[in-house]
Amino acid sequence: MSAPASPDTPAGAAAVLRSTQAVRSRARVLLERARAGRSQYFEVNDQAMTRAATLTAEVTRRRYPSLKIPYHSRWRHFEAGGIQRAVQLDALLGSTDPHGRARAQIDLVVVSVLLDAGAGASWHYLEPGTGLRLGRSEGLGVASFHAFTRGLFSSDPRRPLQADAEGLRALTASALATAFQVTEHNTLVGLEGRVTLLQKLGAALAAQPHWFGTAGRPGGLFDSVPRPGPDTQI
Repeated sequence: MSAPASPDTPAGAAAVLRSTQAVRSRARVLLERARAGRSQYFEVNDQAMTRAATLTAEVTRRRYPSLKIPYHSRWRHFEAGGIQRAVQLDALLGSTDPHGRARAQIDLVVVSVLLDAGAGASWHYLEPGTGLRLGRSEGLGVASFHAFTRGLFSSDPRRPLQADAEGLRALTASALATAFQVTEHNTLVGLEGRVTLLQKLGAALAAQPHWFGTAGRPGGLFDSVPRPGPDTQI
């Protein structure tokens, strides 16, 4: 194991600042600064903590009386309108083996999450087939799901259900706008920035074939996860 970089170097200093201890230490400084009234951006009212906790508990129990609270995740956005789109993806993957399914799911989620930034109050996605009109994160999630299943992020027409480096680097604002139904009257905030982000993702994937394979797929992360052995205890 190599020795950690010295904090006197840029790489070492960055590593120190990213550590859990440094994050907690800096967060504590900001908290105390706000409590003392010296923050330009934040105010802290410790007396409101009990009231906030009580309100949170009341709303939670009202919405989920059984306390079986669903996970908040990108997969939940794919269920917008009560439609199990993950089941649709499974059907499209057909006879793909479990490892291949995992790679495709990772490809989808990584790209979809990176496309999920504030859409603006006016943008919406009208889902083909269901007629659902969805906005914000749910709309972005469902729009990216359909863009993925149509092969927008794949460079190989024979393998549409993937995202790969070449496909991501070749993505254009026009193609994404079409997939997300962007028009003069249905504007999406940050369209160009979203495209640039995915293009940069493609470049990063291509630069690290040892992690993401020769095709440069986010799903290559699956192959870096250790497989449980016969003696593994879970």
